[in-house]
Amino acid sequence: MTIPTTARAAVTVNGGTPQFSIDHREDFPVPTPGPGEILLECKYTGVCQSDYHAAYGDWQGLTQAEGVTCLGHEGAGIVRAVGPGVTDSKVGDRAGALVAADSCGTCEFCSQDDCALCAKINLTGFHRNGSFAQYINVNTRFAVHIPEGIPFEQAAPFMCSGGTAFTAVKTTGLKAGQTVAVLGAAGGVGHMVVQFAKARGLRVIAIDVGADKKEATLATGADEYVDITGTKDLPATVAALTPDGLGVHGVIVTAGNGKAYAAGVGILRPRGVFVCVGLPPTGSAIAGAEPAAIIFKAITVRGSLLNTVEDMNEALQLLKDGKIKEHVEIRPFAATGQALADVGASKTKGRVVIDFAK
Repeated sequence: MTIPTTARAAVTVNGGTPQFSIDHREDFPVPTPGPGEILLECKYTGVCQSDYHAAYGDWQGLTQAEGVTCLGHEGAGIVRAVGPGVTDSKVGDRAGALVAADSCGTCEFCSQDDCALCAKINLTGFHRNGSFAQYINVNTRFAVHIPEGIPFEQAAPFMCSGGTAFTAVKTTGLKAGQTVAVLGAAGGVGHMVVQFAKARGLRVIAIDVGADKKEATLATGADEYVDITGTKDLPATVAALTPDGLGVHGVIVTAGNGKAYAAGVGILRPRGVFVCVGLPPTGSAIAGAEPAAIIFKAITVRGSLLNTVEDMNEALQLLKDGKIKEHVEIRPFAATGQALADVGASKTKGRVVIDFAK
């Protein structure tokens, strides 16, 4: 295949402000891979709510760096070229790009395969052009091999939502038979958390807004569904759904809003685990509750950020085996801007995926 000099890209205009827009271009320059990089042709890209927040500018300190114009960190496709020194990838390989794009490789956290906490971490779509561009360079340290049999439209959003969900469930430390509540269970990450939790043998109480989300959420495997707008006493409602009436062993908040975070601690049993995943706009939420509520119940609060390549490989195997499935809505390239707006307004179910061929 001849590599084109230009290709499609959804470019951010006035990024980092509420006045941002998306310019759908057909003439965006195709980069040349540098040392240790591959050139990935993205067949599909997922659209994440963090893309919207970066474009809108309501996440303090997390916007696109100067010169970076393409968001997106959920690309999956074919390796079209390799840079100097690359030995672990070849042209024609199936690959995806993780949220993490680069790190120092030598600090305490990188040495422990925890690169997300590196002080010099670079993120795809934030510090280098991301998968809203049809062709992107990917550091091979953060490239993931996509096994045969996994459709690219499933693999693309999995680079973020799948890996994030897998790591979030792992972070709880819960054991089979214990109960976890998922706040924002119908969302792009939430519906994946439900599935990974079930794959680990957990009981799942799915919590979201609206009775209309019940059927789809139960279809992902949740044992119970609670419409948060349909109860005046969420702790009592959730406690009644647990075997001993003491509340859940763990809470995973995937919704990026203050109300979800405010509800979490109250539904936990003593020694429960509160895992933070969803990122609300800066200043709009507090993760936790009054100190007394945490102290007297010995609650543990944990943050869960990005997944490692090792975690992603394990999660992809579950996807390949059919134990996990992304619920995706495929839209054409020209609808990227509208898709970003819909995701930002939480008007979607599951994950929105852009097909660069349409």
